Amino acid sequence: MNIEQVATNFTYEQLASALYLKGELDGFPKVTDKTKWREPVMADKLGHIAHEKISAGAGKDEYGSDAFDPSKEKYAEYKSQAIVEKQLNNLFERSRGKRNYVPLKVTGVYNGAYKQEALDAYKDVDHYFGVFYKEQCVLVINPNTDEVMRQLEYNNANRKEGKTTNLNTVTIDLKDEMLYTVAYKNEEFYIDNIEE
Repeated sequence: MNIEQVATNFTYEQLASALYLKGELDGFPKVTDKTKWREPVMADKLGHIAHEKISAGAGKDEYGSDAFDPSKEKYAEYKSQAIVEKQLNNLFERSRGKRNYVPLKVTGVYNGAYKQEALDAYKDVDHYFGVFYKEQCVLVINPNTDEVMRQLEYNNANRKEGKTTNLNTVTIDLKDEMLYTVAYKNEEFYIDNIEE
């Protein structure tokens, strides 16, 4: 049975239940909570080991991270965003007459990153932003930690008193290649879609 047959033959509940069971079998309880299931996907692409729990509590070594990179012996924080069809124009900077579409801006939302303890934890980890299209990982970038921290600290300094401590957003414009490296690129996806 191919993926299209699976999608047409099963309900959302059955598919979600199967994903939940797959997570349990692989040691990831509650993998369907939020976008936790994307973390083992990104870890697999990067050769990392994803943490089993959604988040580690303050004071733990892995606080402020979603995975461990055994090659660097360093923790990694993952952010992901789903893009829709029209954003492929930006991802591929397709032609639109005399000009091309502007490059995609990849965002990572850091909840709780207005607390100094969280900001301190994020200084010591690598950051990875995944781009998913139809829930397939098509790109993972590794923004410079200095740039991530610059944006988080700027946002924190400019947060109005009493406003939420969630939604501290870092934005990396793919045209600013000096701010990131490409950690993973789904070459087959790019070949199949770049010219459309």
